Amino acid sequence: MNRSQLIFLFFLLNSMRLFAQIDTTIVMSDLLISGNRISTPFSEASRNIHIITSDEIKRKPVQSVPEILTYSPGVDIRQRGPMGVQADIGIRGGTFEQTLVLLNGIKLTDPQTGHHIMSIPIPIDNIHRIEVLKGPGARIFGQNAFAGSVNFITKAPETGRIGFRGYGGSFGSWGGNISISVPIGSYKQFLSYNRDASDGFRHNTDYKQNNVFYQSHVATKNGKYELIFGLTDRKFGANGFYASSKFTEQYEELRTSITSISYETQKNNLRIKPRIYWRWNRDKYLFIRENPSAYQNLHKTNTYGAEINASYRSSIGTTGFGVEYRKEEITGDWVRGGNESKSNLHGFGRDNFGFYADHKFKIGNKFDFTPGIYVNWYSDFGWNAFPGMDLGYNLNDKIRIYGNVGKSYRIPTFYDQYYSSPVEEGNPNLKPEEAVTYELGLRYIQNGLTLDVNYFQRDASQLIDWVLNPVDSIWRSQNFQNITTNGIEFVANLDFLKLVGSNFPIINATLSYNYLDQNLSAQENAQSRYALEHITNQIIFGLEHRIIGKLKNSFKMRYIDRFEQDPYLLIDDRMYYEINEQASVFVEAANLTGQTYTEVMTPMPGRWFRAGVHINIGL
Repeated sequence: MNRSQLIFLFFLLNSMRLFAQIDTTIVMSDLLISGNRISTPFSEASRNIHIITSDEIKRKPVQSVPEILTYSPGVDIRQRGPMGVQADIGIRGGTFEQTLVLLNGIKLTDPQTGHHIMSIPIPIDNIHRIEVLKGPGARIFGQNAFAGSVNFITKAPETGRIGFRGYGGSFGSWGGNISISVPIGSYKQFLSYNRDASDGFRHNTDYKQNNVFYQSHVATKNGKYELIFGLTDRKFGANGFYASSKFTEQYEELRTSITSISYETQKNNLRIKPRIYWRWNRDKYLFIRENPSAYQNLHKTNTYGAEINASYRSSIGTTGFGVEYRKEEITGDWVRGGNESKSNLHGFGRDNFGFYADHKFKIGNKFDFTPGIYVNWYSDFGWNAFPGMDLGYNLNDKIRIYGNVGKSYRIPTFYDQYYSSPVEEGNPNLKPEEAVTYELGLRYIQNGLTLDVNYFQRDASQLIDWVLNPVDSIWRSQNFQNITTNGIEFVANLDFLKLVGSNFPIINATLSYNYLDQNLSAQENAQSRYALEHITNQIIFGLEHRIIGKLKNSFKMRYIDRFEQDPYLLIDDRMYYEINEQASVFVEAANLTGQTYTEVMTPMPGRWFRAGVHINIGL
């Protein structure tokens, strides 16, 4: 047994002993789950939802958005480098194309490729909370919420303040964030800028990232207007990120912006929220960094959207309904051997129209159910309907049994359909992926103790994958296979501040276990690019405790056992000293034991140290 495994067993056994000793009961405050139409208290949710609050984020040993999600049960963040430079997200064994990412309910889908959906222009300092919904989300959000969705919630502060976060560390890494909140009466606004950079942990893995984010809202007599603007710009060496690990000189530049204007009003029991938004993305890829004329891609995508979401409370429950329109388009140029021309993705576009409705029925204080449907029309794929239903039953004020069933689908990207290179060939005849998912779970909430255990089955068909043809060595996209996925998840969270009191040395402890079994009906002897990447076993453990006085520690451990790959154990840790309510200093380490492991055929960094400071001054 190696050192990493011994450390893992020590902390796991101690966490089990702590769980067994808990017998105190204190009332737990209820979190409200955001929805574009119906908002639901966490205790009444009939879905598997993981909430990450801003206080939790501040204590984690992280400096980027993708790093936060690595500690979320059932979520698979696969990075081609540190700090989320290029990161893919999957939920419950789904691929990076099967998870929908949202910002305050705005869909951040990219029609070129799902590799870009984690290009999110928000600082970790202004995330109010993150809502991870596991399971089909088509009834709620429409297409591409195939295996789940992640909604990042931001909020303009109510009070004036100036914030600063700065750090430096291994491999010439450094970064920071500066922000300011200046409320003027009913007008609230927040502006931030952050930058991260590194020389790289091996050849051609340097990066530079810049983010600008602005959010404001103004309350009027009849409602509230909100404006959001974000821009992220990242440049990075992509040694072995794509194609093959032997191609060490790749390079990429990615720039993404999001702009949204919304208005929310409520009159009596009717709440209405119209919104328009625009997401723009620019992707520049060089096969040889120092020789752009050899092979270069430059693509731009635009997604325009308009939607109206509403909810109405009546004596028979709450009704949610709405309508949306979205247009997606792509333009592109490329260079092949010094010859410039339009990309074969250039000029494609499609329109999407959808309307949806659901209603939450409550029968007494015990039983509730929420049926709903999303009806969608795509200019490329015609009409589709996605029904679903959530059911919940409260055995008592602490224990809830819940279940849900839903249909979902994912449309192919322009890359899946039309991209062509010397080693890849898209397929314009691809059909959307489809799935029906069933889930049954039990949730126990008693003040500072939360337990959640559930089982799900996802029957997916016409899944899209890239398959290697051994005759000509060309990867071709196709509706390759059907997959039945069975999964079990267990999550335990103990808030010792509520269970025992503020004087107890342990602040919080979490433990989760996820198991996945995927039955692939793939063609024999075929080499698939994405089908065999899923996690079969995942254990996540976290312990936050006080060392002495204002000196505290946050310990995180992840055990990842991926299908047909060697399992690995990662330990991260942050030690921080709270000088006062406005300032703290920290030292943190990622991959503390120096574990050797690979993500998406890319070797990941070994031990990585960082140290820095947080300052937050009220105005």
